[in-house]
Amino acid sequence: MQNTESLLTKVRESFDSAKWQFREVTEKKVIESEFEAHHAKVPLHVQAFEELGAISVVSRLSFTVNPSVQASVHDALMRTNITLSIGNFEADPDNGEVYFRITNVFSDSQPDVEIITSLVRTAIVEMDRITPYLAEIIRDPNQSISNLLAREDLLPEIKSDFDSGTK
Repeated sequence: MQNTESLLTKVRESFDSAKWQFREVTEKKVIESEFEAHHAKVPLHVQAFEELGAISVVSRLSFTVNPSVQASVHDALMRTNITLSIGNFEADPDNGEVYFRITNVFSDSQPDVEIITSLVRTAIVEMDRITPYLAEIIRDPNQSISNLLAREDLLPEIKSDFDSGTK
């Protein structure tokens, strides 16, 4: 990658331009933050992979999934992934965590702050959108997943910006 500025610098600029608070884990080239979305606080990290020219944005569900309901949750996540154009949901069966990951590989040109900001917003929106559905599955793991995912009353309102609460 032949950028004059590092990808991590561009990630910082993106967070600064959106007025989002963050903390930096410099040895890992990671920015961490938490966002107040409609349904929950959404933990998020952005990692820069300089050698690949890539930025990966990962949001995490604010609660863990009990092993007894993981099969139903995984079913819902896979059904949701089919509908996505960019990014995907992932689940770690060992610790019960659920993630949304979106990655962009930048060409030799400078990464655009607006693209990075858009990746962050997408990761927040998607995790916020799935949160009430997963909570419903935890409440009743025997319900029809296809009927549950068809419910529109659980969708969050569309919000133009998010509050980052990380100090």
